[in-house]
Order: sequence, then C-alpha cells, then structure tokens
Amino acid sequence: MTKRSQLPQMNGHAMTCGGGFETWLQYVDGFVLRHFCAFELLDDARGHARLTDYHRKLVEAAVENGFGVINEGLHYRASRDWGELIGISREGLEEINIRGIEFYRDFAREYDSPETPMRVGGVIGPRGDAYNVGRTPDAAEAEDYHSEQILTFRKAGVDQVSAVTFSSVAEAIGVARAAKAAGMPVVISFFVKQGGRLSGGETLEEAIARVDAATGKAPAYYMINCTHPTEFEPALTPGDWTRRLGGFMPNAVAMDTLSLCKLGHLEDGDPEELGGQMADLARRFPHINVWGGCCGTDGRHIGEITRQVGAVRHASRAGGGAGIA
Repeated sequence: MTKRSQLPQMNGHAMTCGGGFETWLQYVDGFVLRHFCAFELLDDARGHARLTDYHRKLVEAAVENGFGVINEGLHYRASRDWGELIGISREGLEEINIRGIEFYRDFAREYDSPETPMRVGGVIGPRGDAYNVGRTPDAAEAEDYHSEQILTFRKAGVDQVSAVTFSSVAEAIGVARAAKAAGMPVVISFFVKQGGRLSGGETLEEAIARVDAATGKAPAYYMINCTHPTEFEPALTPGDWTRRLGGFMPNAVAMDTLSLCKLGHLEDGDPEELGGQMADLARRFPHINVWGGCCGTDGRHIGEITRQVGAVRHASRAGGGAGIA
C-alpha cells in the first residue's frame, strides 16, 4: 500500500492532474451525462474513445515538459447517492470504480518513467452538489458515506485518494478520517467562492486548520480546484499555513462555476494566459508541486501550465518540493 512519503509530489517531483472534463464531454463531444456521471461512458464505445483521447493528450503534454501525472477523475460521482439516481447498485458502483482505476492504470504503465512518474488516484466528490449546496453531512455521516468508495479504491490499489471540490469543512473532516482509517494517503481540495471563502464563510486558512486539528493532520496536503486564479487568489493570505497547500487545479476562465456548467457551450479561455497565471503562483509558492487543471481545461492548458511552471521551477532551482508539512 502506498504511503504518503512515497508520493512523488511529496518528494519534489513536479506533477499535474486533470478534472472537470465533464464540460468537454458535454459541450464539445455532445454526450448527455446523467447527473454529471462521466464514469458511465466506460460502457459506451465512443465515450471510452473520447475519454482515452482526452487523457492521452493531457498525459503527453505533461510528459513533454517533464511533469509526472496523477491519473484520476472519472470517479467524481461514483458514490452511493449518485449511483442510486442513475440506477446503479452498490455492487455495480464497486465494479465500475475498479474498472475506472484500471483505465487510469493503463496510462500509468505506458508513460511511467523516473523523470515523469505516473500515479493513479481515486477521486471523491461531495455527497451533495458542490455548487448549489443544500444540506451537508456532518463529519460522522461523511466518514461513513465516503468510506465505501475509499475502501473500493484501496481494493483497487490506488496510490492516493483525492477529495475534490469540497466546500464543507465537516464533510472534509469525515473524508480525511475515512481515508486515515483505511490507511490511504488523502488530499483535500477545497472549492472557494469569489472572495476566497468556502460556502460556510470560512477562510481557506480556517478550513485547513480545522481539518488538521480534527484529524491529526491526516491530509497529505490541500489544494484548490474548480475556480480561476483571479477568483481564488484572495484566499491565499500570507502565513505559515500556506505550507499545507500542495497544488492548484484552476478552471480555464473566471466565471461562477454553476453558471459555467449550464452555459450550453464550452468556455476554454486562453491556455497561454492561464499558464502565465500559474507560473506567477509558482514563483510565490515554490514548495507546491502539483499544477493541474479543472473545468474547461485540456491538454493545451496542461501543456502551457507545465511548460511555464516548469520554467519557473528550473530558473529558481525550487524543484526540491520540501515544505508540505
């Protein structure tokens, strides 16, 4: 079983990851995703081909610039409540979670090298809607609920659990506790609204402090995803707490995420500009090793992000990655 200390990003390797590709699948490829459940496309020949093409372009862009990849993303809504909405049993969910991990493991086998390490992650999304938040589970309920998917990921042999687009501190605590109980490295990625706060009003610093205090610093590190750098920058207040940040996964454009998902067309912004914005963050936070993308991004954006962030890392000789505490 992978230990936290064995994750390449914890040992200075520059890594990337992708998420939010559901927007591409819907608005470019024309798929109808029931309740945003992209994992269903594993059973569709054209869907499987488009997923393969999307991820291959992302991986090859990263490898070209010397970055490794955390291969993950399909399982964002492959949990009990969402499965019930589309008529999939718990046994069916377990099977498709494991099959999705094998999908990513194929990429890891093909592209892995000492210079560009490939790892496989199991992504977990919130129990409810991340953007139109209603009732959120308390920590105990979240631990019980998310432990099902985490145990499936452990069975499948993933390297890490990535809990993404979380806006509830209590739910993040539950996920971290479930992963800790399963002996799995876990990353918590928060969704912060414009102005830099979570849906409950907490600052990012407050949210991280609360999760760390309640779990004995169970998360390997924290991230921000599904918002644009110009929107989440206010959350990055000065202080030692930022050493707990380990990565960013920005959206391609600055726009309310709920609106972005309902536009009916894709907004993919300017990949070169986004790469420059991430490079600015790399200068500010040289200890951060994970530089990915979320809604609206694809291999072009990952190419620019890894190219420009890689140039900053090389110039500053900041590739050691130490400091994620």
